[in-house]
Amino acid sequence: MSIDFSQKTVLSTKELFRQADFDNILKCVHCGLCLDSCPTYRELGDEKDSPRGRLYLMRGLWEGELELEAAVIDPLSRCLDCRACESACPSGVPYGELLEKTRGIILENTQQSLKERILRFFLLRGLFRSTNLLITASWILKIYSASGLPKLITNTFFAKLLPQAFVFQQHLLPKCSGKSFKRKHADQILAPLSMENKQEGAAQIRKENLRVGMFSGCIMDVSEAAIHESTLTLLRHIGCEVVVPGNQSCCGALHVHSGDRKTAREFALKNIAAFENRHLDAIITNAAGCGAQLQEYHHLFTETNAGKQKDTRPAADWKKFENKVTDILEFLSAYPDLLANLPWSKDEDTVLYDAPCHLMHAQKVDENPRKLLNSLPGVKLVVLNESNWCCGSAGIYNLVQPELSAAVLNRKTASIRQTLAENPKASTIVTANPGCLYQIRAGIRSNNIDLRILHPVVYLAERLLLN
Repeated sequence: MSIDFSQKTVLSTKELFRQADFDNILKCVHCGLCLDSCPTYRELGDEKDSPRGRLYLMRGLWEGELELEAAVIDPLSRCLDCRACESACPSGVPYGELLEKTRGIILENTQQSLKERILRFFLLRGLFRSTNLLITASWILKIYSASGLPKLITNTFFAKLLPQAFVFQQHLLPKCSGKSFKRKHADQILAPLSMENKQEGAAQIRKENLRVGMFSGCIMDVSEAAIHESTLTLLRHIGCEVVVPGNQSCCGALHVHSGDRKTAREFALKNIAAFENRHLDAIITNAAGCGAQLQEYHHLFTETNAGKQKDTRPAADWKKFENKVTDILEFLSAYPDLLANLPWSKDEDTVLYDAPCHLMHAQKVDENPRKLLNSLPGVKLVVLNESNWCCGSAGIYNLVQPELSAAVLNRKTASIRQTLAENPKASTIVTANPGCLYQIRAGIRSNNIDLRILHPVVYLAERLLLN
């Protein structure tokens, strides 16, 4: 990231941070228990690139002892925001919230390079605002993948001639559909399905008249179609009515992670308007990063300047919305009897499990997804060695910090090799976040590891015997 520090706000750094509801920085007692859980500290061995070091930097900005300069900003930019430090912290420091607010202040009060301004304008503030543009981009990538060029680049001598970051990006390409899931099902009330309508216990969920909304996201709305379709299938087969609001938008997670809180607020207001007044019992997500962002929208409206986006809702409204947001694996886990009555394949299979950071550390969801998958007839679930470690995806971190991301991925790949060696019958690894899926898929492809990688709901749907 290239930043021009010559243009600064008229407010002092201390005043900027005092406006951002930053008092939680005082919760950190600098015990250092977070150090061993930090991927960047493990790779770089520099205290500034640890959670404790970054909190020192943020507190220095908050107290006015430091200024927004490269020596301070660079370590903050290198953070993956995986939030493993939050799981390790005995004091409950909301590290992710503090980091994201800091990045917002940095973006709004330093002059970005021309290249970064162009990329932000056309991608984060352009592409992700428009479903039509996302569909067009999806078609282009679908045609590009079908052309065979990615395989030509990765599997021939070109792989040695071209920059390694570019070659790796060919492995990262999502499976684009060229279609929008939310437009396909927009605003329909998709009725429950049943196997002959005679499932024992199916009346339980229907008696409650459970109606859920599905969040489709932005990139996921036009790629990896099997994930959304499998989610929809499972929800309907346990008896839910499902609604996919056609006017929903991107969750804003990529924007928040990069400091663009203004655009994220715009998306937050659109999404709460899209899902409210639909009499929903839950809002289902199947992307760990999206779910974490949707559950933390209220953080975007605590700053003084958030009022410029005309949010007149009380905090209780945001909490009501956020409390309904549930990861699909956590939701399904609440209905074990209904799941048990579905016709599952009893074929024996060994499956490796990787826990996405924003499911485990941000949403605090870990045990139930593993129990759910392990309860399937014939399935032996093996938790990946170092499952709780970040894979290096972190939104678009693998694009903006490719070398450090690759180092983090290398450890994840080594962990996969070790787990696979201990469980040679395994043919599948599952992970519940699309960014992790893309990253790990790229890692195993580039290292010629013979495993397929799926979202858990796709694996569940595969095991379901549908006539």
